[in-house]
Amino acid sequence: MFERIMKQPVMNRVLYALIPSLLLSVFLFGWRVLAVVMVANIFAYATEYLFIYKKNASKVTMSTFVTGTLLAMSLPPTIPIWMAAVGSIVAIAFGKMVFGGFGTNVFNPAILGRTFVYISFPQEMTIRWLQPYMLSDFPGGFLRWTGSSAMRTGATILGEYRMTGKLLSSGIDAFTGFISGSIGETSALLIILAGIYLIWTKTAKWQPMIATAISMTVFSLIFYPHANPLYFLCTGGALFGIVFMTTDPVSQAKGIYPIWIYGTLIGFLTVFIRKYSLFAEGFMFALLITNSFMPIIEHGVAKIIKPAPKEAKA
Repeated sequence: MFERIMKQPVMNRVLYALIPSLLLSVFLFGWRVLAVVMVANIFAYATEYLFIYKKNASKVTMSTFVTGTLLAMSLPPTIPIWMAAVGSIVAIAFGKMVFGGFGTNVFNPAILGRTFVYISFPQEMTIRWLQPYMLSDFPGGFLRWTGSSAMRTGATILGEYRMTGKLLSSGIDAFTGFISGSIGETSALLIILAGIYLIWTKTAKWQPMIATAISMTVFSLIFYPHANPLYFLCTGGALFGIVFMTTDPVSQAKGIYPIWIYGTLIGFLTVFIRKYSLFAEGFMFALLITNSFMPIIEHGVAKIIKPAPKEAKA
């Protein structure tokens, strides 16, 4: 089976960029998080393989493992492992293969799978959060299957802020990553470094990252005028999504102007959904909504900026 894997150096670099966040997550929450990532990748591979195994010339793409890893790292460390498997199946089958496979998907497959799990299993996704090990607990999760036995049951960080106006962690903790949260989304510092690596290696474009980050910051100031906008950027899954999801080469906007519209719309919708919907985390919905509108936006922009035809020579 595994000889039928298409090599994609660009996708390999995305996986390399995820390694530091994954290692930190093992320290924070124990080795169980690695099992979640492995199961998600196994089922992602198996799902794509079932779609192409009769096509002798077809191979499973490395992007499948990027999807499986991104999905897993966007899930809580306490997620039942079978739910990670279900998320991967949905991500590959309905986010990628039904559109024709790699290069033809309209939506980001990983965020589609994550949204399915979030809506289908809200309690497992939002209620129970594992307390992380701190630096003083070294070697922390590296010697344990699961993280600290201390569990915090209740709203997420963003949900708690929306209900009470209280921050459950300091800005420093949110930036470095020593907070409760999803597997790969806790450390803003490591995510930013990963983004720099992806831009430096020309694996991802900087425009969608910057456009979305600026938009989120501006609209956070508008909708939450008394709060530090950087806190909203560094908590939840927004920053992880900005670096790894908005830059998906297939589903991201095409063209200079559409890319900036794309990032601006994602940022606005993220903050708007966080503020007014029942869901405290809005990034995944914002990205899927924007993905669905981008083809018509790209078409409209192309018509507006299309150069006038040259006059025929006499």
